[in-house]
Amino acid sequence: MADITDLLSKASALGEALAAHPVVRDYHVAQKAAREDRTAQTLIQSHQAQLAKIRQLEVESKPVEVGDKQALRGFEQQMASSEVLKRLMKAQADYGELMNRVNQAMDAPLAELVAEMQA
Repeated sequence: MADITDLLSKASALGEALAAHPVVRDYHVAQKAAREDRTAQTLIQSHQAQLAKIRQLEVESKPVEVGDKQALRGFEQQMASSEVLKRLMKAQADYGELMNRVNQAMDAPLAELVAEMQA
């Protein structure tokens, strides 16, 4: 039976493997690039503010004007055309997929244990 030290050692090894993985590195590089790009930051902030405005109107059961919806779509189009944000979105998707696969690999033996205990 594995003791806590063995588990922590394996967890640390997994962390090191993840830190060295190109998908993880690409994700952090893309995050840094987006943080340092003022245009990207302005777009993100403007989009978030417009989205918050629309959500608040909806919560208050007030009408959302066509101009508000158009402004939101405009920010989304600008974000979609930003190379920095495109790289970030792709890196986020790749990172999410990697982490889902890692979690599934860890969950599989646990699910087997639960199934055995319920049988």
